[in-house]
Amino acid sequence: MAVIGYARVSTSNQKLDSQLQELQEYGVDKIYKEHDSGRNEKRVILEQMLESLKPGDTLVIYKLDRLARGTQHLLKLLDDFDKRQIHFVSIQNNIDTTTPMGKLMFTIMGAFAEMEAELIRERVLTGLKTARKKGVTLGRPRITDKINQAIELYQTTDLSPFVISKKCELSTATLYRHLNIREVTLRR
Repeated sequence: MAVIGYARVSTSNQKLDSQLQELQEYGVDKIYKEHDSGRNEKRVILEQMLESLKPGDTLVIYKLDRLARGTQHLLKLLDDFDKRQIHFVSIQNNIDTTTPMGKLMFTIMGAFAEMEAELIRERVLTGLKTARKKGVTLGRPRITDKINQAIELYQTTDLSPFVISKKCELSTATLYRHLNIREVTLRR
């Protein structure tokens, strides 16, 4: 009966250090480490870890949101653990599914984790809407000035399109596309 740890962060820029320390202090035998979004239910390392679990094993995580972000996914995992006789422990949330209270807390905490994610998403969308109302341009910056400069160089110099593109920090394809859009006669 193994004690397996699972640690996850969303991006490769984030560190697993605090999770790894907590899992090691708990006394896990092996730790699976992953860099992927919690919203993604089909994570490669998660799938490998789940396949490795055997009846009587214990899965230990630092916090519920490291395993999944949605209540449905958490509940599906818990049900699978129960059917496969796998114990589950969340260190930070004080959940141990070998007890009825632990099972209840798991369900409640999963609902709170999902609500928190929804509130964050709602705040981001509200912020974007407010920014648009204030006239803030969202998305990638426009390259209009560079295109205008490139077209002017194309029309007033003998520089090759390749040299103009490099000078204006554009691709040659972008230069040609905008020459075509503005119906500029191409050189021969």
